[in-house]
Amino acid sequence: MRLLQPGMIDDPYPSYAHWQANHPIWQDDQTGHWVLTRHTDVHQVLRNHAQFSSAAMGNGGNPLPLLSDDPPRHTELRGIVNRAFTSRMLKKMESTVSDIADEMILNVDAGKPLDIVKALTIPLPVVVISRMMGIPEERMDDFKHWSDAMTGTLAGATKDELMSAVMEMAAFFQGLIPERRANPGDDLVSAVVNSEVDGKTLSDNDIIGFNILLLIAGNETTTNLLGNLLNVLQHRPELWQELRAHPERIDAAIEELLRYDSPVQFLMRTATQDMEFYGQPVAAGENVTVITGAANRDPRVFEAPQEFNLARPKGRHFSLGFGIHFCIGAPPARLEARTAMTALLAKFDGVEPGVGESRRVQSQLLRGFEKLPLKFG
Repeated sequence: MRLLQPGMIDDPYPSYAHWQANHPIWQDDQTGHWVLTRHTDVHQVLRNHAQFSSAAMGNGGNPLPLLSDDPPRHTELRGIVNRAFTSRMLKKMESTVSDIADEMILNVDAGKPLDIVKALTIPLPVVVISRMMGIPEERMDDFKHWSDAMTGTLAGATKDELMSAVMEMAAFFQGLIPERRANPGDDLVSAVVNSEVDGKTLSDNDIIGFNILLLIAGNETTTNLLGNLLNVLQHRPELWQELRAHPERIDAAIEELLRYDSPVQFLMRTATQDMEFYGQPVAAGENVTVITGAANRDPRVFEAPQEFNLARPKGRHFSLGFGIHFCIGAPPARLEARTAMTALLAKFDGVEPGVGESRRVQSQLLRGFEKLPLKFG
C-alpha cells in the first residue's frame, strides 16, 4: 500500500476509514514509514516526544526550526515564539485583521461569481502575516509563491524551480537581518533577529529558517481552513443561516471544520526506541507517519465522524498538532477565520457554488483549495 496516491487528493477519507478498520498499522511501500490512523495511536505518538522524535520532519530536505527539533533545543526555540506571539500582540492584531478582512470583503459583490481563494483566502492571511513580520505586503505574490515552493504545492513547478524559489526566499530574509539588528521594530522579524538562547543570538541560518516557518505557518493554515469551511457551507445553506442568526457559533464551526477537513493531514516522527503496535514491531530509528486527518474522524472517538455537525460536543482533534509541537500559527489562524466569517455572514444572506470547477491543492499533506468558485447572495 502507498500513502501518497494522487487519486486521494480529492477525497482521502474512504481510504482512511478502510485503514483504520482493517490495517491499524501498515508500512508504506514507497517511503518505508509505518502508518498509524487511529486516534489513540496518533495521540500516543504526538504526546511522547521522548519516544518519537520530530527529526523525521526534516527528512524532506528543508528542515525548519521547531518542526524538526526536539527538547532541549525545541524548548529554547519555542520560547522565542511564545515571547513573540503574546496576548498583547494578538489583541493588537484583532483590529488590524478586521480592517483587512472588511476591505477585502467590500470588493465581494452579491450575485457575482468569484474565486474566493484569489479574493480572500490567500490574500487575507498573507497581508496579516506580512504586517506582523514588518515586511512589505506589496510583495504578497512573492510570499505566496515562496510558501507554496517550500511546501511543495507550487503548481507545475520542477524540482529546480522549487529550489530556486526557496533560495530566493532565504536570500530575502537574509537581507533583513542586518537591517533589523541595527533598527529593530515592533515586529516578528525583529523579535527573532534579536532573540537570544543561552545568552547567544541565533545563527543566520536559524533566523532565516524561523522567518520562513512564521511566513508559512501564518498563511497556509488560514487559507486552507477558510477555504475548506466555505466549501462545506456552499452545500449546506441551513448552516449558513444558523451561523448568520447565531454568530456566537462561528468558533464551533471553525473547530468542527478543523476536525472534519483538516488543513494538515499528517505528521512524521522517528521512533527513538523499539516499540510495538498491534503486534507489529517498530524498531528504533524507523519513521512513523501519523494521519491526523484520519484520527479526527475515528468512530471510536467521534459519533458519526463523516458528518459535519455544528452541535458536536468538543473532542480532541489533532489538526493543529498536539503537545509541545502545537501549531505556532493556531492563534492567528483562528482569529483570521473568525473575523472573515463574521464579516461574510453579516453581509450576505447565503453562499452557493459559483462558475467553473473547484480545484484542490495538489498535496496530500496540505488539504485546501487552489480554486474555489463561489457566489454570495
